[in-house]
Amino acid sequence: MILYRVPFLATFLVIVKATATNTNDADVTRASSAEYVQSSPAWLANVKVPTNVVTQLPFDDEIKAGPLPKEPFKLDLNSYPKPNKQPPVDHPEVQAVLKHLDFSIIPKSKPRIVKDWVFDMKDYNRTDPDCWWSSSLCKKPKVSYLPEDISICPNKGTWGLNYDDGPYKMWWPTSEKQKEYDQPRFYNYLVEKGKQKATLFFVGSNVINFPEAAQRSLSDGHTICSHTWSHPQMTTLTNEEVVAQLYWTHKAIKETMGITPKCWRPPYGDVDDRVRAIAYQMGMRTILWDQDSNDWNLITGRLKTEVVDNFFKGWVDNRVSGNDTDHGHITLQHENSNMTIQMSEKWLPILQKTFKVMPIHQCINDPHPYWEESWTYPTLDVPEPPRQRSSAGNLGANTSMASSSYYSNLAEAILNLSLLGFAVAATLI
Repeated sequence: MILYRVPFLATFLVIVKATATNTNDADVTRASSAEYVQSSPAWLANVKVPTNVVTQLPFDDEIKAGPLPKEPFKLDLNSYPKPNKQPPVDHPEVQAVLKHLDFSIIPKSKPRIVKDWVFDMKDYNRTDPDCWWSSSLCKKPKVSYLPEDISICPNKGTWGLNYDDGPYKMWWPTSEKQKEYDQPRFYNYLVEKGKQKATLFFVGSNVINFPEAAQRSLSDGHTICSHTWSHPQMTTLTNEEVVAQLYWTHKAIKETMGITPKCWRPPYGDVDDRVRAIAYQMGMRTILWDQDSNDWNLITGRLKTEVVDNFFKGWVDNRVSGNDTDHGHITLQHENSNMTIQMSEKWLPILQKTFKVMPIHQCINDPHPYWEESWTYPTLDVPEPPRQRSSAGNLGANTSMASSSYYSNLAEAILNLSLLGFAVAATLI
């Protein structure tokens, strides 16, 4: 108990409330209006988290290249939907999430119609009332409480490094050669290239199929975001199907890595305000991109390696020549095949010489990509976030740095008041 002498408690409460709001801006993303305040997903509160993973950002000297552990991480796969399939909406866990959401403030637009991966847009209003990215590349929602999609790094010369569709493992290899690019090959490569960190958009089906690689990515200091359960075009789904896609991915990530991401990326960039609103109520903000490497077309055979090389060469040349000065970039890349991984390994050293390469949350100055307060990542303003070593290195360190910061600011506010002659009794936990 710390006692300060003060009669004007009402004034104290106003000041402390302002301090607390500023402190928690990174942890509770407030809407631009009073319509909706985003909060941690309550339906994940009882998910059992693993005990063999890091619980705060690792120090660089703790990050090592090497193989995955020989002992597999055991998940009850029977408790999850079938991988790479649309999860059923009548599952009790999905129904529980639906009860938490306020559908009265979710746009009523109908699911889109698609045939052979092409959307039917003949009857869609050209004014784009739904901010449908697939129609107009819209990134600024028309719904007042939704924040603008993250699609660029604000500072020129920065490169928000990110990879979709991991963790990568060939599902049905027919030879050892085909497994050569399975993780942690690329994660080891990133370690060897200056312990480079990236934002990884994980598919839930891949997380449960390859949990050891997912855990490895976290212990390497990468930032993890959701990329849905089975990678569908999200605007084609019903509200309930959208919830199922996001819920099972969130659960797989939390049960495997112990984290709850505040970020997600819609497959193919396909998102509108209806889907954004559901994701936002489920605790996530939408992240897109401003440059597409088209490396995913290497798998389909639609593009040759030389074409994708020319995209990267053009971006590098533009920066070197001084013509790329408006803002930094978030470039769409993938870790979903031998070819995309080869392309990434080829160009990363060149990007590192040309740009300041970093994860997306670092380039946008957001230190808290998860709802768990013990995770604080580097930002441009604070490149070395406060961390605490445990006796076993970083594993099992359970300190809440964000919480500590809050109480530190609270104590400072009380002390400042005491110097003015006010008084209050406060207990710091």
